[in-house]
Amino acid sequence: MNQLYKSEPIFKKQSKNGLLMLHGFTATPYEFLDFSKEFEQDNYSLSIPLLRGHGKSVEDLKNCHWYQWFEDAKNALFELRKICDHIFVIGQSMGGTLALHLASHYQVEGVILLAPGLFLKQKGSSFLPAISPFKTYFDKKDGPDIKNEISRAKAVSYDKTPVKGVIELKRLFSHVKKDLPEVYAPTLLFHSQDDHVIDYKSSEYIYDHISSKNKRILTLTNSYHVLSLDNEKNIIKKETKKFIARILK
Repeated sequence: MNQLYKSEPIFKKQSKNGLLMLHGFTATPYEFLDFSKEFEQDNYSLSIPLLRGHGKSVEDLKNCHWYQWFEDAKNALFELRKICDHIFVIGQSMGGTLALHLASHYQVEGVILLAPGLFLKQKGSSFLPAISPFKTYFDKKDGPDIKNEISRAKAVSYDKTPVKGVIELKRLFSHVKKDLPEVYAPTLLFHSQDDHVIDYKSSEYIYDHISSKNKRILTLTNSYHVLSLDNEKNIIKKETKKFIARILK
């Protein structure tokens, strides 16, 4: 499978039940390729957009603003709504943050969050605006944060992270924190205790501050950050299917 194919957006028109899947920062729709195949077999309509600045050149991401990612997510939701009566949003990392932003502004049936971002694990991120004039990128020495070595080798993401992009990511996090009380949709969260990118307290904070009555956190113990590609992905798919089925019944 070539890199270009792994970066292509995915759209499948099937039933009136739809899934919008939003990938993470520096990643591509490939993060959800395995998920899309399984849910396609269950006759869901699917949309996995390629968010602005991703999948081509890291230079593109350096010049993006957080609200452009939200516009892409919103447009994908509106397109899926043209063919679906019921839509669930699944988001990974930054995609999870965007899913919450959507749920706070628009009607969705439910939200499934995989290591959603609000707090970065790395210390010192508050100094990024000061160093951005002098440092353009951080290198990803070990690739994506995936425990499964085979999956890590196959994953597609930029091999470096633009400092300005991380600043925009933190702005998105700050904005969405204010949105959380407006999230009433049923919410299922997954987070690993060994996530090296997003602090586990992000999911705890989300759980405590959303207004959803139907909400649950599942803590994973054999994965790192990119949960849709890691060792416990089948657990996530199984629990997600059960969550959706309960809401649609």
